Amino acid sequence: MNRPMTTALDIRGLGSLILAAGVLSAPLAQAPLTLAEALATVRKNSDETQLIRETSVKLDAQKSELWAAALPTVSAYANAGRGNSPFNLGSFPPLGPDSVAMPSVYKGPAQNSFSYGVQAQQTLFSFALGRSIHTAGKLVRSQDAANRRSVQELELATLDAFYGVVIAEANLRVIEASLERQSKTAGFLESNFRRGAGSRSTLLLTQASLKGLQPQRIRAERDAEAARMAFNRLLGRSIEAELRLDTTSVVAIEQADVTGAALSAAVDHRPDLEALRLQREALQGYASVYRGQYLPSLGVQGKVGILAFEANEQLTDFDNNLEWQVGIGLTWPLFDGMGNSSKARQYDSDARSVAINERRARNSALIEIESAKREVAAADSGLSAAKQARDASAEALELISQDFRAGSGNVTDLLSAEEGLRGAESGLLAARYQKARAKAALRVALGMNLTEGENK
Repeated sequence: MNRPMTTALDIRGLGSLILAAGVLSAPLAQAPLTLAEALATVRKNSDETQLIRETSVKLDAQKSELWAAALPTVSAYANAGRGNSPFNLGSFPPLGPDSVAMPSVYKGPAQNSFSYGVQAQQTLFSFALGRSIHTAGKLVRSQDAANRRSVQELELATLDAFYGVVIAEANLRVIEASLERQSKTAGFLESNFRRGAGSRSTLLLTQASLKGLQPQRIRAERDAEAARMAFNRLLGRSIEAELRLDTTSVVAIEQADVTGAALSAAVDHRPDLEALRLQREALQGYASVYRGQYLPSLGVQGKVGILAFEANEQLTDFDNNLEWQVGIGLTWPLFDGMGNSSKARQYDSDARSVAINERRARNSALIEIESAKREVAAADSGLSAAKQARDASAEALELISQDFRAGSGNVTDLLSAEEGLRGAESGLLAARYQKARAKAALRVALGMNLTEGENK
């Protein structure tokens, strides 16, 4: 174990258990971290959150790339060269009956050529382009919905990690408290044995039970340290960072409404189902884009610059050497070997597959919600039972300890009662966490954030 760890526990709940066991946490300078602060930190700094953000950044960039095709492209050009082109004189009619026969091809002298200027192109209409931009927008919204769902699941994972540290540390303290109590019992028996009271077998049995707790304490330390390091990683901090948790400020996880109308609305707006719906529509849109490749597109282009044959005054003679051109063009693909049509059919197939997954996901969501709803009821009942078990185990241990010290008890009964109290204390810790987690899991199953203010 690298360092001691402390957790400030609720005096109404987990803290009372630790105080009853006689364990006091050592004060640390660092302010304790509440669950609300942990949730905010994870949403801001964790590696998982940054990965979620990057998916949106990439899709926004892809949508901007599509918009670039709708904007004009402007480029400057400059050329310099030397060459010669033969000229077909035979294409001209004879000048007269007495004209001298001219050669059929005239090859003039090689000459220089220089040109520079600006040219631009602009798409005026393209069915495929407009549809692509619209479809990309749906894909971006689909990813946004998927990201919202990822954040909800990340919040639930944060709650699990938070209480994982709480329970691991509390279990360590339960074992340490049990060690302290059994050490006192063993000391009491050893003192009596030296005075001639009691039996050696009873003393050895007690000492063996005490030694058996040592590996449990070591494993509990290991679990507490591992939980702390894992939670630090989730928070986006160094895994060796000091960590102190505070459960006195409890996040209010409101009970979600699971009535008929509210349930149907929640399922309809659950982010992962919304993401699948938008993804299906986007795939159908891409199929339309490829079919639209067979429709005509209209564009305009223009050019203005200088064309010169001598590198002197001609390069700046805009009166005599200025050239320009402007025009409009139509492009209509008539046959491409059915390439675009094949791609459209592929996207149609993908859209139908997503529709099947969407139906499956909706049914799975309804099953998940029903299970989560019943888990909330079970967690409430389990917490009540755990409280009663803890109280009964504590009372039983006290009575058996009194009888034992009075000379009428059995050491096996005492050890059994001690083990029973350890189990009951750990069970109460788990039951308190399970109740909080069950309510949180129900909200996530309904597509809601853990707290009301975060549902956007």
